[in-house]
Amino acid sequence: MTDPYSHSLAINSLYSQVVDLNHADLKPEGWDTLAAPHPQHERADFILYEAHVRDFSAHDTTVTSAHRGKFAAFSEQESQPVQHLKQLARSGVTHLHLLPVFDIATINEDPEQVVNLDQPFSRLCDLKPVLKNDSDLAAYCTGNDTLQSVFTTLKAKDSKEQPLVQRLNGFLRDVDSFNWGYDPFHYTVPEGSYATQPDGVTRIKEFREMVQAVKQEIGMNVVMDVVYNHTNEAGVSDKSVLDRIVPWYYQRLNEWSGQVENSTCCSNTAPENRMFAKLIDDSIRTWVKEYKIDAFRWDLMGHHPLAQIEQTLTAAKQINPDVYFYGEGWNFGEVANDRQFKQATQPNLAGTGIGSFSDRLRDAVRGGGPFDGEASLRANQGWGNGIYVQKNDLSNNTRAQALHLADLTRLGMAGNLKAFTFIDQTGNTIKGSELDYNGQAAGYANDAWEIQNYVSKHDNQTLWDNQQYKIDYALPLHTRVHMQAVSLATAVLGQGVPFVHMGSELLRSKSMQRDSYDSGDWYNRVDFSKTSNNWNVGLPRQDKDGSNWSIIETVIAQAGANAEPQAVDITTMNDYFNELVQLRRSSSLLTLGKGSEIIKRVHFHNTGSEQIPGVIVMSIDNQGDLHDASLDAARSGLVVVLNASPTPLTEFAHFDATDYQLHAIQADLGNRSIAYNGVAASVVNQRLSVPAWSVAVFEKRHPKVRGKLSHPRINNT
Repeated sequence: MTDPYSHSLAINSLYSQVVDLNHADLKPEGWDTLAAPHPQHERADFILYEAHVRDFSAHDTTVTSAHRGKFAAFSEQESQPVQHLKQLARSGVTHLHLLPVFDIATINEDPEQVVNLDQPFSRLCDLKPVLKNDSDLAAYCTGNDTLQSVFTTLKAKDSKEQPLVQRLNGFLRDVDSFNWGYDPFHYTVPEGSYATQPDGVTRIKEFREMVQAVKQEIGMNVVMDVVYNHTNEAGVSDKSVLDRIVPWYYQRLNEWSGQVENSTCCSNTAPENRMFAKLIDDSIRTWVKEYKIDAFRWDLMGHHPLAQIEQTLTAAKQINPDVYFYGEGWNFGEVANDRQFKQATQPNLAGTGIGSFSDRLRDAVRGGGPFDGEASLRANQGWGNGIYVQKNDLSNNTRAQALHLADLTRLGMAGNLKAFTFIDQTGNTIKGSELDYNGQAAGYANDAWEIQNYVSKHDNQTLWDNQQYKIDYALPLHTRVHMQAVSLATAVLGQGVPFVHMGSELLRSKSMQRDSYDSGDWYNRVDFSKTSNNWNVGLPRQDKDGSNWSIIETVIAQAGANAEPQAVDITTMNDYFNELVQLRRSSSLLTLGKGSEIIKRVHFHNTGSEQIPGVIVMSIDNQGDLHDASLDAARSGLVVVLNASPTPLTEFAHFDATDYQLHAIQADLGNRSIAYNGVAASVVNQRLSVPAWSVAVFEKRHPKVRGKLSHPRINNT
């Protein structure tokens, strides 16, 4: 039995260890004076970048072999992954969000008991002897091939009739070093498989060295993904901790059967119980004090009482007054609709300053929903991939449906505020709370820092894979890259807090995988050399995507080279993303944060029943009586134009663009800007003109400002 309050563990968590976290041997030099590079009192300024420790470096040859897939990789300053993060930080990304890095139950920490892609196939056969009799794979057991080379060989002949890649991955995935980590074992100890020595205190020091490197060398604050809503197991199993200490207290029980609830995925916990709430408080305080974590992302936060989340935030703020919480405010399971307590769900979080992921903008831009399957994956187009304006072969979406998704996107870009007013597709002036989202109020926040806007994260298909499901087969690669950038712009240039999945800026693919939580390095790979995006490396796993194989094969065959990015395309998209981030960081008008300021200053044009489909025009006012030099002394206003259509917007009639000009960042980039697509965005006859599938930001100089407009919030050094 181990201690749920453990701060150090033996390999594979067999024993708890007593440790002094304040001992000098466990601190890298300079640890005690380490500070966050970004102040956290201006939460609207945050840009969150979601990463997984193993994805970050597992197969990057510029990282020292022993450090690949480890905490230590973040300290290798000249490696490609770290150089990539440094560029993002210079552009304006503020926070590195790490998927679970606490002790988890589903990775074997003993390196002698795991096998990874760079190791011999024969090693897998030793761990899985059944392979030696497999008709398709046994021959590799006696050769010298690595798993990587065998996967590469099988990829060339993979099909739904012979899905060998996912078959091989099925043998590998429970004996490799990969898992997302949503399988809590001990909440307050770093994960041992990410340390170069999992037995003992090495994991503690290397975790701190990672945090120090991210803050001091890369230039980002650190976010930790926490999973207090469930445990990996309960009862007397060997991966159970809490239930073996005080049975039936720390786990939430079904009121009729007495069994542990499992609506989360696994064994639900009971944070409504006082002593588990105390354990959570103490755990979070340890991560803030001893590991200098700046913010926390709460998994399935809606399964927690709001009062407990607020109390934990209060406890954390006693150590760091500017610590920030955000999470998944989904409403489901045995606690749904505040049945057992007032939950930390999307609508209940309004006014708390705690953020939640917005599925409103996500679904509007991507199309459909996260649980679509088979033909609906293609039929349900979204605002960012051509709904109504560039239909695919299965889409029958109407103009009204397309305009409704545009309204959801506009509201999302205004911070998804419940009190924000705008003209909807019918021509009526409504509040955000009056716009429908699947039978719910679309707008639910008081302030924009209560919203995480995103179009891709670790869950579900990557943005690139989702786009390929939806896009007209005939569209060229160049247009698909622009569609990716336009989709990302809805989050990056909106007033909510942008949340970006690692690799979205690199056109990242998981080979159409819907749920890659333990699908290993082959499907989850990120290539920071910008050579490959991991598209079409084999059909995804059958248990998650088997029913989608036919549509996947059709998409791959029909799109052909149009969906296969080359290095130049990946580099172009990376440049577009950095451009978008720099635009956001150039003016506080794009990060107003406070709901009252957004309501006062943000307006949408091209609205109502006669609007041009696929075009969003958002102005942010800072002129006349509204001018606030603390927001932007140099500008009287900004206009953001997103053209998600194949038709150029020519001399847009519904906005007077007198004295506006293309933003200096985009003007300087010229034909390398996302504002360029055959022609450049411009102001013609005091009217805005932008090319097809483009993003343009226009700025209006304040009358007292002379010379070129500056961008003091961007660090280009």
